Amino acid sequence: MKLPDDVWQVICGYLFERRGVVALPGLREWVEDNLDITLFDGGAFVAKDNEFDLFVVPERRGRWNIRGQVTKFLSTMGCKHGTIVAKIYADNSASLRLAHHFGFKEVSRDGDLIKLESTSWAA
Repeated sequence: MKLPDDVWQVICGYLFERRGVVALPGLREWVEDNLDITLFDGGAFVAKDNEFDLFVVPERRGRWNIRGQVTKFLSTMGCKHGTIVAKIYADNSASLRLAHHFGFKEVSRDGDLIKLESTSWAA
């Protein structure tokens, strides 16, 4: 699945700011070919196996009806994998609130990176 340019820029910003990685030519194609991408208006869920990230373009943050999109995505992931994993930085309070709202519980920390899991979406 092809990522919209604005969503790709959010992903590139995340990679650089959080991980110190510059998105070299060819990375976008690799992501599109090797990861599971679920698009929604203003963003995308990007998953590898049972772990996922959520990327939202700045102008849509806090302005889109998230409940239906997240519920559908988590239900699909839960049926497929049982346990779903998200890793969120401690200073990302909005994402942490969202994860807790949808039943994710902290299982470990690696510095500022919090690993959360949920089994409540399993079929």
